[in-house]
Amino acid sequence: MKTFSIAWLLAAALFPALASPASAAPAWRSSLYPENWTPGFADSDGRFLHDFSYAGYRRGEEPIPDQAAKTGRLIDATKPPYGADPTGARDSTAAIQSALDAAGEAGGGVVFLPAGTYRVAPPEGAGAALHIRYSNTVLRGAGPERTFLCNDTWQMRDKHVVRISPPKDIWWFGEAPSGSSSPLVRDLAGPSRRVPVRDPQKFAPGERIVLRIDPTPRFIASLGMTGKWDIAGATDGGKVPKGKSHWLTLLYIRKVVAVEGDELVLDAPTRLPLLVADNARVQKAPAGVIEEVGVEDLAIGMRQHPGTSDERGWEENDFGKTGTPAWDVHQSHAVAFGSVENGWLRRVHSYAPEGNDPRVHLLSNGVRIGRGRHVTVEACDFRFPQYRGGGGNGYLFTLHGSENLVVRCHAEGGRHNYDFGTMTSSGNVIHDSVAKDGLLFSDFHMFLSAANLIDNVTCDGDAFEATFRPWGGTPMHGVSTAQSVFWNLNGLRYPPAEVTLGVGPDAKEKPWTRKQVLVLVKQLCDITIIGTRGPANKVSAWPANRENRVLVEGQGRGDTLEPRSLYLDQLARRTGGGRQ
Repeated sequence: MKTFSIAWLLAAALFPALASPASAAPAWRSSLYPENWTPGFADSDGRFLHDFSYAGYRRGEEPIPDQAAKTGRLIDATKPPYGADPTGARDSTAAIQSALDAAGEAGGGVVFLPAGTYRVAPPEGAGAALHIRYSNTVLRGAGPERTFLCNDTWQMRDKHVVRISPPKDIWWFGEAPSGSSSPLVRDLAGPSRRVPVRDPQKFAPGERIVLRIDPTPRFIASLGMTGKWDIAGATDGGKVPKGKSHWLTLLYIRKVVAVEGDELVLDAPTRLPLLVADNARVQKAPAGVIEEVGVEDLAIGMRQHPGTSDERGWEENDFGKTGTPAWDVHQSHAVAFGSVENGWLRRVHSYAPEGNDPRVHLLSNGVRIGRGRHVTVEACDFRFPQYRGGGGNGYLFTLHGSENLVVRCHAEGGRHNYDFGTMTSSGNVIHDSVAKDGLLFSDFHMFLSAANLIDNVTCDGDAFEATFRPWGGTPMHGVSTAQSVFWNLNGLRYPPAEVTLGVGPDAKEKPWTRKQVLVLVKQLCDITIIGTRGPANKVSAWPANRENRVLVEGQGRGDTLEPRSLYLDQLARRTGGGRQ
């Protein structure tokens, strides 16, 4: 004991911290997420957190399957009768498409692309080079460092390298056929999995349904958008054409799991209020959604446009000018999902094809999840679009559907690295991902994309914003979100304080100045920011007060926030363990 005491005293003299260790900062919880939290908990001001645990493939309750094992069908697209060329000497579009169609028509399977480079391009009149259009069909490579899909044309306006959607597009906003809808009999003031309807007998367990309201003057006024979002004919002076009213239509796609009395029990909760005054109703969903589809284990690159950045034609609004490079590449995507349920994109990266500038992987956009739900995008890496102009170009991860999950992904060099848009975008989660060096902030972009979660995202030269957006034409983007949550964001480095839009001789001479923050919230209500960390952890929220229910807790204290991840904790609570 005497020897120990002398040694300890010596150590204490040389290293005082050993004798008197600094007490660790205490753990803390959000006032909106106590230990005994359950869905529906709210504070005295009515602020609450949605249950975001329904995001992703099969609501996070099942692992993404091996479709080859599940269907018993693995097609090597390089083998006869398909003959895809892994050397890149010949175009492989028709060969790979034939294999995808053969798998789908047989009930599903995996189309495998062994290591190599495969040249593809959209056929004449087609909207994509490759189209996965049947359920249970997956395109698989040998890994993103070994299998490369090279899109070999820059004539890609409104086209995609891989499209995952039904053979015919589904229009979700149409009125239901006679006898297939029912109005709500009571208001749903908040999230609910139980929906009271007048005619419950019209619906059965397992049916896919649409819950919706109309963009009534009352609904528009409740958002403070009177005079900006009014539908022509609905109010005096309404300027939004009826043909564009779907942009302003709140809509949820769900499945019925049970019918109990006058209530439909749903597979996932509703989000914003559904009021009888806004003609809230349930209708049978259109048929044709595809399921159990995906792309995995490969890289996608797009042949660079020959127009160089020091030439004219790459400016903000050149996407609308025929004959310009921006016109050629406008609204192209590496991968686009549409009307998919329970799908995935995993271990898919972008890359620079041979001959490209190393910092040009894509012509414009990365992945877009359109109107569908329960899609997981996992361990994907999209970088370096050539065009980052206006009109929706240079977006790397875009979420227009509901209950989707982006997890362990990397976005770099986009106009907006991550983006939420339209009223069908809700219940989505971005978790444990990286946003790096975006030209503009990752953002909520247009038309009330409500109840989404950004959870444990690291920003390196990037930030997130939720603001009122007075841009976008008719209707203007306007109120971009409500009831969304920023949870435990990590800021490594603020974006530059000044940004110049455009390139070449027509670039704006005067840079645009922006705040040095990790999260920016402005002129919105019902936004929650819980915990930030890292050297770039500042939050700017205006106005943040009880009246508009904007809550900021724990700026700079995210390292000790419990739980670290809201998404994972909610999933564990709901499922009794969940998948992490």
